[in-house]
Amino acid sequence: MLTQRDAFAAALFEVTLQEVSDLDHDSRLRALLEASISENIVAAVNFLEHGTPVEELDAPTAALTYARTLAQRDVPLSALIRAYRIGHARFLDVALGLINPTADQMDVVLHFVSRAAAYIDKVCEQVGRSYEAERDRWVSSRSGLRQQSVNEILSGTSNDIRQAEQTLAYALDGTHVALEAWPHIDVSGFDVVKLFDDASKVVARTLKAVGPPLIVPNDEREVRMWFRVPPASVVASTELGRALEAAQLQVHLAVGSPEDGVAGFRRSLHQAERVKEIKLAGAGRAPQVVTYREVAPVALMAADLPQLRAYVLAALGGLAVDDERSATLRETLRVFLDHNRSYAGAAEAMTLHRNSIQYRVQQALASCGRHLDEPGVVFELQAALEAAHWLGGAVLAKP
Repeated sequence: MLTQRDAFAAALFEVTLQEVSDLDHDSRLRALLEASISENIVAAVNFLEHGTPVEELDAPTAALTYARTLAQRDVPLSALIRAYRIGHARFLDVALGLINPTADQMDVVLHFVSRAAAYIDKVCEQVGRSYEAERDRWVSSRSGLRQQSVNEILSGTSNDIRQAEQTLAYALDGTHVALEAWPHIDVSGFDVVKLFDDASKVVARTLKAVGPPLIVPNDEREVRMWFRVPPASVVASTELGRALEAAQLQVHLAVGSPEDGVAGFRRSLHQAERVKEIKLAGAGRAPQVVTYREVAPVALMAADLPQLRAYVLAALGGLAVDDERSATLRETLRVFLDHNRSYAGAAEAMTLHRNSIQYRVQQALASCGRHLDEPGVVFELQAALEAAHWLGGAVLAKP
């Protein structure tokens, strides 16, 4: 193996780049990968040749350096571990061909395979720890500085906007769209960083963002993001939702409206925060992506949830019960009022017969004891129905 080390290392390097695209970056990272492969081959052969105890095995310096560099570049650890598995398999293929075992040499083969597996397990454990430690340090230091700078901008205490732009690598002029993002409950903590990174790329493409986004973690499972977008941009939740679904990304987005300048940077985030409150209060009723434009009136009312609940109960009466029948009637009445009290329009929107809409509307009005001809009733009902639609049990009465 040592006599053909260079040829084997070159072949393994090419195979690794082909099989693990996440590792195919710039020339510096490719050089570090080559060094890691070469040193691992030498270390593995020495480990096999001299019978080094597993507990005394140390991963090669180049391997640890490469792992730390990947962490700084946000390359997933899974890509690095896959590269080691590929190297392990290729090493076994070549080395076992050199043994050319006979029946009485099977003990040699079994010993060799066992030792090779011990090497790869031990080294993967060490480079994994090195990667995780560096990622924690790197993310913490970078995020801490960004968090401080962003908080100063949001609070209005930043004395030097240009310095803040340099720190954040993000321009504060132009039009901004802010959002809050968090994963679905079943996404593991290990996958969250990559999930947010992938989601930011999808959002940037969908919004036709200008330049890279600004991403600042709130904690281990929540981030705030800002995107600079073209003037007069319109954010459509359906378009963003379809893009995330196509990419199979299990992440929730609460999205602010496009706003201009430093004041817009703050305002759009504030809107996103209000949308997030609605999504969380609704206990999973809201779709994957919700924009401020969709829920602005409810967001303003939800600042005082107890008072909003009292308003909904008073406006909807017997229709404000959190059960299936009432939910069906509320949704029909909501759509009916949204379509300017048109039975035909509501029927088309809900894919129902006109008579079904008419019957449900009558039942809904009877439940709440209201008449649409009364002054102000339509507005009161629409406000209450929108609140119930987005917030559900948070503003409704228990059955």
